Amino acid sequence: MAPEKASQQPDMETKLESEPKPNQEPEAGDDLDPAKSIKKIRTIVETLHTLFPPQLPNLTKSRSIPPPKSNNQNVSLTPAISAPIGTTSLNHDESENSIHKLKRNLRLLEEDVAKLRVLNEVVGEEVSRHIVPLDKLLQKVEKGTTKSQLTKGMKKDLEDVNKKIFNLMCQVPLLPNRRRKPGGLDSEDGEVENNGKGIECLPAIHVNDEDLKRLAVFRQVKKKFIELTTERKICLLSFAVFPENQEVNRTMLMYWWIGEGILPDGIKPEDAVKDILKEFMEKKLIEPVENKRKVEPNCYKMTPFVHSSVVLISEEIGLFSMYQKGKKPRMKHSDLKKVCLVEESSSQPEAKAKKMPAGDIETVFNVSERFPDFAFKWFSEDQSSGKKKFSPLSKTAYKMLKVFYLGRWERTANRHIEVENPELMKYLKHMTKLKLLSFQGISRIERLDDAVCKLRELIILDLRACYNLEKLPDKIDSLKALTYLDITDCYMIDRMPKRLSWLDNLEVLKGFVVSDATDVETFCLLSELKHLKKLRKLSITINKGGEFTVSQLFVDIQDFSNLEKLKVAWGGINEHNKAESTSGAVKEFIRSMTRLPPNSPVTGPKPHKAPMKAAVPSHLPEKLMKLDLQCFPDAELPSLLEPGKLRTLEKLYIKGGTKLTGFGKSVPEEPTECSVKVLRLKFLPRLKVEWRELRELYFPKLEFLDKYQSPQVSFCPCDGIGIWRDKSTQL
Repeated sequence: MAPEKASQQPDMETKLESEPKPNQEPEAGDDLDPAKSIKKIRTIVETLHTLFPPQLPNLTKSRSIPPPKSNNQNVSLTPAISAPIGTTSLNHDESENSIHKLKRNLRLLEEDVAKLRVLNEVVGEEVSRHIVPLDKLLQKVEKGTTKSQLTKGMKKDLEDVNKKIFNLMCQVPLLPNRRRKPGGLDSEDGEVENNGKGIECLPAIHVNDEDLKRLAVFRQVKKKFIELTTERKICLLSFAVFPENQEVNRTMLMYWWIGEGILPDGIKPEDAVKDILKEFMEKKLIEPVENKRKVEPNCYKMTPFVHSSVVLISEEIGLFSMYQKGKKPRMKHSDLKKVCLVEESSSQPEAKAKKMPAGDIETVFNVSERFPDFAFKWFSEDQSSGKKKFSPLSKTAYKMLKVFYLGRWERTANRHIEVENPELMKYLKHMTKLKLLSFQGISRIERLDDAVCKLRELIILDLRACYNLEKLPDKIDSLKALTYLDITDCYMIDRMPKRLSWLDNLEVLKGFVVSDATDVETFCLLSELKHLKKLRKLSITINKGGEFTVSQLFVDIQDFSNLEKLKVAWGGINEHNKAESTSGAVKEFIRSMTRLPPNSPVTGPKPHKAPMKAAVPSHLPEKLMKLDLQCFPDAELPSLLEPGKLRTLEKLYIKGGTKLTGFGKSVPEEPTECSVKVLRLKFLPRLKVEWRELRELYFPKLEFLDKYQSPQVSFCPCDGIGIWRDKSTQL
């Protein structure tokens, strides 16, 4: 039974090339064929688009002028002053009207359906190919023509089949395995969990309380726990909600502990968290997750016995109540006002608002639930009053709630989380004392409800990897206390709201987008972030080419007085319509909105452009200590990044840059005064430098080097994975 040749295997990409284009007439089939239905809808939408074309935006608006700021906390929320605009003008953020967006979404859906159809055929062909040889093998075994054990050849054939099946399995997109109640979540029927099916549970050490308490490890953990301060006791017990041996990220812990208000004042939260985790490691309560490419650990885990001891202690004092003897973890309101969402919590009776006393809840943390919509409904009205409706003058407020963490805490994206009804976010306005709001990794959130802007005490807004999120609220400056904003990997966002630069307390901004959008009156420019006097950490994605050069980037950020860490990733230019080739973003936008042919001239008003001067940055931000450049677009570094001028920078990462050839125009004759201690060089095929030049001349203070996929960085004494550490120093 020789395995099939690789060349004969069906390939999904090659089949897609031969597949009919999405706009072609699909073959006759079932009425439920999604491709056929989508085509009918697209025909209707095209007709609507013809009958109701969108208005052209007025491109002659004047530059917005932000209202003056004062030292008083009550910053005016007066709208930005601008020149009068005509009656035909409209807000450009809304210029892509519902018909235009529906066309785009239908096109994307049609492409996905075509891919799924091809994938189904590929799987069918590949699986059917193995039926006959496997059946012959089974017949040999049943007839006794083979020995009691499989031969080496049979084992190899089975292993080949297994690899092919596994590869097919990896091509199938991650789809949630949903199980609903027949009556829906709000149904008054069905008090039985999990549709009446039994829930299996896995045994754990902490299930046998009495046996665990007799162990020396429990007594040791409890002794060390008693020695901790009150705040650090809560920090340690927070590990109880995570599975044993599960890697827990330091940044996630910091966000949570900031929300709980248990970190000390007067010290950076990042440093405070490191001190806490260091003490836990010294006491052998946690252990770092080793990663040779990390200078210091950023993930931690608990061993099973320590974890079980911590779980038992947390249950004894009533901090978390998730575990029950002989049963699967269960969502429950703990004595100390914490609620942890676990898998299938949406099927529990407590998921209903009337059965969850939300008035005194301080923390909602999603441990393993995939569909956490129901948690919003707990805060829809004052449950303690027992009233279903409120008068216009009544106010519903949940002043105890500080942490609302519905997003993903895991480092990987294996758990699919989805909010089916984003309209439920309107209940956020009742969480008046909220400090932490996390939607990390949640799908189907296209935009944040304006209710978010009512969270005046919110410190952390975590929107990382919300792939469907298209925009941030225009009135984001209402979040007066906002300190951490993370919109990393929100690929649908193509511009930042204008008032982002008015967040006076913002210290960490991850995911700022520099795009090729032309309506500068309505979005925030990179240079305007200089008004954020407290900003110390910034990550940027650049989706803009042309005039926005590398030099212009450093001109815009050179006056960020408190910036300590900067990460920049260059991406593609954000085109409004990739199917057409145009000479400019404005022309492309007008053509896409008016349905002009590709070669038709545009005679509408053009924005006035002042003569551009070559941007030359004079210096880096004075406090900058870490610089991370990804997909660097040029062949040479700007002059201010030559190693001899990096006298305050301690960490330099260059990850990706197919054109980059060196660190300067010439190799220095003597060692520079560069202060860089940590250097990462990855995916730099043309960068040519020898170890002696690198270590002795360019970076004489180097203590750590990470070299990967950079073949012309030669003669480096790195280990097998490209890591070198200076043995005379310890980082």
